[in-house]
Amino acid sequence: MTPGRMIMAVVPGGASPAGRAWLVTFTDLVCLMLTFFVLLYAMSEPDPRTFQALASGLSGSAPAREDGREQPLTAFTAEGLDQEKAIDLGYLGRVFEAQMRTSPMLAEAVITRRDDDLVLALPSDLLFEPGSAALSQAGEQALFVLGGVARNIGNALEVVGHTDPTPITAAYPSNWELSLARAQAVAASLRRAGYLRDVTVRGQADGRFAEVAPWRPEEERMRLARRVDVVIRAFGGGR
Repeated sequence: MTPGRMIMAVVPGGASPAGRAWLVTFTDLVCLMLTFFVLLYAMSEPDPRTFQALASGLSGSAPAREDGREQPLTAFTAEGLDQEKAIDLGYLGRVFEAQMRTSPMLAEAVITRRDDDLVLALPSDLLFEPGSAALSQAGEQALFVLGGVARNIGNALEVVGHTDPTPITAAYPSNWELSLARAQAVAASLRRAGYLRDVTVRGQADGRFAEVAPWRPEEERMRLARRVDVVIRAFGGGR
């Protein structure tokens, strides 16, 4: 039996034109019901906040508050995130990039995707005075901006301190201890900003200096080597 005959065998009324006349009425009924629901939706009044959030998301801007002022971008991008789950790294990368574009203090920070990690490289020259692990005022402000997003995610974080190969002459016995102290200072600042999950802290000194843009001038390589990496994992962190 052909497919057409099989279909007609289960249609009430048989295969005769008279027997299938009810299909015309049924089709009209379905069209009228669809029209009715479209009219109901057209007459409904959408939630202004939902509509504004949708429009802002399409335009890439932050939504306005009820008083007419613009909300901070952090509040918009973090809204609705499940803080108990790890967030997609591709999405988080776009969120952090948006934050950095709005903050002159983070203009020199670099975001890279490495395997299953998202790495935010923060220049130590921005965060600390030379040879010190005490955060500067600009460094505290920059980390507060990043913490505004970090506190809304469930991803695990690791903070890794790096230095250039220049032997240290300050208060720390070695570059490794300086890099570790700086990583600890950044982790503590992120915790103050609201990220309350466990943070892994490591110091690497100049252990990865050979990987820093070997084609660039030596002075620039040294500057890039002095950094603290905030590494965001693809999996969730514990409390």
